[in-house]
Amino acid sequence: MLIQKTFHLAMHKDVAREKLLNLREYRNDLSEVEEAIVDEEGEARFEFHLPYGLRGKIVLVRVEGDNPAQTLFRSHGGNMEILGVLEFFEIKPNLTEVVLTLDYSFASPFFRLVDYFSHAMEHFIDRQLERVEAHFARPILGVRADRNLPAPINGNRLFEDEE
Repeated sequence: MLIQKTFHLAMHKDVAREKLLNLREYRNDLSEVEEAIVDEEGEARFEFHLPYGLRGKIVLVRVEGDNPAQTLFRSHGGNMEILGVLEFFEIKPNLTEVVLTLDYSFASPFFRLVDYFSHAMEHFIDRQLERVEAHFARPILGVRADRNLPAPINGNRLFEDEE
């Protein structure tokens, strides 16, 4: 199945590419991923659970390409075949749009059928990309809360004793 997802990172294109390709920085933030390891040769190994009893085990390797704004990868082992590309576009200074295009297929015909009807892999990727975006998110500078808004209960003057 073919999936294309777009997300944004508030950083320069080159920095976004470097940080996103450094799995060690955010692998603990990925949900439902049991194993996410990058070895010395650059192979990335992932093991994860999907709904309906589906399990994914993949080994991804990077494929050399001519365009520095793209990172190509493919599976090298596991129970899925994957071909993908990450594309980085600088929207404005310190805002990068990342487009993930992924073509995947489960080795098991049963898993392919379950995924076809449930879209389990697509929902899984959505959740992971949301977590990656949240990991790299930072507060918007220059924006502050309205002073007229009530403070949280533990800091709200309405609940304090007046002197």
